[in-house]
Amino acid sequence: MTEPTGKPTRHTVLRITVIFFLICIATLIFIGGQLIRQQVRELVGNPDPGLRSSQLVFLETTFFIKQSKISHRGDIGQPRDFIISDGEPLDDVINDLVSQGLVTDRALFRSMLIYTGADRRILPGKYLISGGSSLREVLFILQDASSSLVDFVILPGWRKEEIAEALPTSGLNISIEEFLAKVNQPINDPDLVGSETLSLEGFLTPGNYSFRRDVTIDDLIAAFVNRFKQTVTAEMQEAYTSRGLTIYQAVILASIIQREAMIDEEKPLIASVFLNRLQTGMPLQSDPTVQYSLGYSPEWGWWKSPLSLQDLEIDSPYNTYKINGLPPAPISNPDSSSLQAVAFPEDSTYLYFRAECDNSGKHVFSETMEEHTMNGCSKSGS
Repeated sequence: MTEPTGKPTRHTVLRITVIFFLICIATLIFIGGQLIRQQVRELVGNPDPGLRSSQLVFLETTFFIKQSKISHRGDIGQPRDFIISDGEPLDDVINDLVSQGLVTDRALFRSMLIYTGADRRILPGKYLISGGSSLREVLFILQDASSSLVDFVILPGWRKEEIAEALPTSGLNISIEEFLAKVNQPINDPDLVGSETLSLEGFLTPGNYSFRRDVTIDDLIAAFVNRFKQTVTAEMQEAYTSRGLTIYQAVILASIIQREAMIDEEKPLIASVFLNRLQTGMPLQSDPTVQYSLGYSPEWGWWKSPLSLQDLEIDSPYNTYKINGLPPAPISNPDSSSLQAVAFPEDSTYLYFRAECDNSGKHVFSETMEEHTMNGCSKSGS
C-alpha cells in the first residue's frame, strides 16, 4: 500500500484554482456593479424604491452605457419657459420637451423619469430651462419644486409699498419687511444716476416678471433695475440732458406723469405742461404728489381721492403745491411710456390741464388761468 504523500493531487489544485477564479470573477462583477450603480446614481439620482431588481439592473446598465448622452449639453442657446399643466399626461410632457428641443432622446428621458420616480412626482407649473441644459439638468429642474417659476406683476404707478404688499400672495419667499429694507437703500450706481438716491423708488420697473420661487431679494431687485436700464436708452438719456434734467430728475417727473395720466397718448402733452412750468418757475401743483405725501390710510388706501383743500396744505417736501420744482424723489414707479414722455414731450405752450367732465380719463389743456377756470365742470365749478 502506498502512503499519502501529504501533497494535493492535480485535481484538487485545479478545483481550488477554478473556485478561486470564480470568486475573483464574482468579486469583480460585484465591485463593477457597485461602481456602475454609484456612478449612475451620481449622474441621474437615487432610484425609485418601487422598482424591481431586474428593472434596476436594466436601467442602470442603460444609463451607464449612455452617460455621455445624458450629460451632453443641449442645442437651445437661450433660456426657455416650460409649462406643465395640471393633470397633463407624462407622455404629453415629454413630447412637449422634445418638440421644444429641450430633450433630444424621448425614450432615454422617459426611462430617467421612471428610474427616479419623477414620472409620478412632477408638479404642474412653469419652469425655466436654462440654455444648453443636458438631459440630466432638465430632469433635476423638473423635480425641484423651488425651481418652478411664478409670475409677478408690477402695475404702472405703484409705489414701493404697493409692490411689497403683492409679495405675500405671489408665491415668492420674500417678505414685505425684507423687500422694503432693500428698496429703501439708496442707489449708488453710476450707470443709473450720478449721485446717491433716496431709495429704489422709481426704478422698480412695471411689467410682468417670472421668478423661481426661491429667488433671492438681490436677484429680484436686479431684475427690476435691469429692465429700467433696458428701457432708458442712450437716446433718452441724451434727451433728458438736453432739457437740463438728470436721469433721477427725469424719473421723478415721469413718476408724477404716471399718476396724472389715464391715457398713454396724453403723457407727452402732460410732460410739456410740467416742463413749461419748471422752465417758468411755476410750482407743478400736482395732486398725486399730495396723495403721496398723505401716505396710507385704511379709509383711502395709498392714493386719496378726491383731495380736500386742507390736504393741499400738508407740509411735505413732496407737496408740489407748497414747493417749487421737483420733489426730492419719485412718487411712484413709472412705465416706459412715462419715461419716454419726459424725453420726448409735445411742443406746446400749455401751463394747465384738468380732467374732462365726461369721465373719459382724458384731459383738457389751456395756456392761461382764465381758460383753465372756464374748462371746469359746471357741477363742481372746479
